[in-house]
Amino acid sequence: MKSRLATTPFYLSLRFQLTVAVCILLSVLIINAGLSFYNEQQRRNDQTTLQTTGSVKQLLTALVRRSQLYAAAAPRDWETYYRDLKMYGQELTDIITELNRQIPQLHTLSPELQARWQGYSAQIKRVSGNPEEPRLEAVANWVGEHKDVLKALGEDISSHTRDLIQAQINVQRQVNIALLILSCIVGLISLFILNRLFKKPLNHILQKLSYLSQGKEGEPLKVDTQNEMGQIFSAIDELALNLNTTFNLTRSINQATDIDSALCFVYEEYKQLLPIDSLCLIRRNNDGEAMMLERVHGNRKVDISENRSFDPTDCDLSHNASQACLSLLQTDADWQRSTSPLGQFLHSSGLNSALFFPFENDNGTILLFGSTQTEAFSSKHIELLQNAGGQLQHAFEKTELVENLVISAISGLSKLAESRDPETGDHLDRMSRYSMILAEELAQEGPYQQQITNSYVRDILRFAPMHDIGKVGVEDRILLKPGRLTPEERTEMEFHPSIGGEVLQRCEEQLNASGHSMFSMGIEIAEGHHEKWDGTGYPNKLSGEEIPLSARIVAVADVFDALTSKRPYKDAWPVDKALKLFEEESGKHFDPEIVSAFNRALPKIMSVYDRLKHV
Repeated sequence: MKSRLATTPFYLSLRFQLTVAVCILLSVLIINAGLSFYNEQQRRNDQTTLQTTGSVKQLLTALVRRSQLYAAAAPRDWETYYRDLKMYGQELTDIITELNRQIPQLHTLSPELQARWQGYSAQIKRVSGNPEEPRLEAVANWVGEHKDVLKALGEDISSHTRDLIQAQINVQRQVNIALLILSCIVGLISLFILNRLFKKPLNHILQKLSYLSQGKEGEPLKVDTQNEMGQIFSAIDELALNLNTTFNLTRSINQATDIDSALCFVYEEYKQLLPIDSLCLIRRNNDGEAMMLERVHGNRKVDISENRSFDPTDCDLSHNASQACLSLLQTDADWQRSTSPLGQFLHSSGLNSALFFPFENDNGTILLFGSTQTEAFSSKHIELLQNAGGQLQHAFEKTELVENLVISAISGLSKLAESRDPETGDHLDRMSRYSMILAEELAQEGPYQQQITNSYVRDILRFAPMHDIGKVGVEDRILLKPGRLTPEERTEMEFHPSIGGEVLQRCEEQLNASGHSMFSMGIEIAEGHHEKWDGTGYPNKLSGEEIPLSARIVAVADVFDALTSKRPYKDAWPVDKALKLFEEESGKHFDPEIVSAFNRALPKIMSVYDRLKHV
């Protein structure tokens, strides 16, 4: 069986999810570190810009102040002019040269400010005239006249630079806030992921293990993650479900008194773990000459009839029953390879997957787990059944023993009543078979289909022979009287249904004391098989559907066999005469639906009649 981890998509694996979470955290850290370095470099650039701006402002101020001083003491001879040319002229040249160098370096300045300075510089150059012999006084006067605009230029450059730096600081602050929020979100998401991936699943795993250690089922827990933690929890949860199913099955075994209840318990418990629609019991018959599909339990998706027999030599399962090995049919190729009548019958009945589970014994018992799904069973399902094999075998061996004991008791009680009336011959065998055939027909057509199940048909076959168990309380002089009974004798004879019901009721009470129930249908049949549809029967004058269905079925079968069999007081009736009576008594003595079913099933009934008739 492939591990679940191998079939898990990589993006759901714990390694991938943790890697993604760590990568996101590292990405946030790298972004923060990169922005920190960027901010540090930006602050250095801002510091340099501020220094340059301050220098420009000082140079413009120096230009205005020196020009005003020169204009106030302008030379009036050539000697003084040549002296000022070397002093003020050189200083003027140096200031303008430095401004022309520094102002273009201020990349943060707007083009308008750059153009203003370029215009002022061009004016100064034009006013100064010949560069070799500039007109210093004219320049000084021009600067003096434009001192306000030059100082305003310095202020504007300084203000513009501060505004730009402040805007950058605001943007950086917003970026820092955004990064802080992002870091908090990533941190919270990381905590949520860690809680989802580790803390919550671990808590649930520990809680589930605690329930297991205490042998409790506990509250239903669920882990939504599909990574390794979720797989661990699913494995533990599956283990808990398997153990709980085993525990429940063990408890249920003690309640099962027959194979039907054991099948029901196993089906109800294992359908939680297996995709099954039916559970069938296949066993060798008493003489070992056939494999019998004896019992079926499940939903109505599959139409598998019981009591079907197959030749072991022509059955795929003959070796399974002796070697206790599992067999599986669940693909089209499997069903095509299976040429046995059993496989063809199961597939035609609606099964697309069939898992055969043999018991480790010599009686050839096999449990069939059937599903309408194709390829329904996996290796884990097979492993589960192999682990539970001993438990399942014990369940059926125990219930089979109980059932055999009860059946033996039923047969003994029935034979006890029959032994007091030896002229009846095979009456119990015939009428019980007639009753079973009628029940099967009613299950196929008519208003009683929902009431009649496979187990109901089996119970009819088992308990129909007990219909006259109350005759053990009737005196021999009345029971064996060759002629007609007197009214007093008839009254005593008509009391036998109540006697039979009381006898079986006491048996049922004994079973109820141990938590079981088995004779309820036998009580219905014993007490009600002489009631009539129109209410003129005995002992309780019941009518219509007040009479249990099982008793109404047995009444038809019993009367037909009584009419067509020889008795000390009469000869056997021809079948046609008996059928005519049924037609007349339909709706009076007999349930009309059962009479109709009798007519539909007449070929099967006549087959039993011809084989076992007593005339």
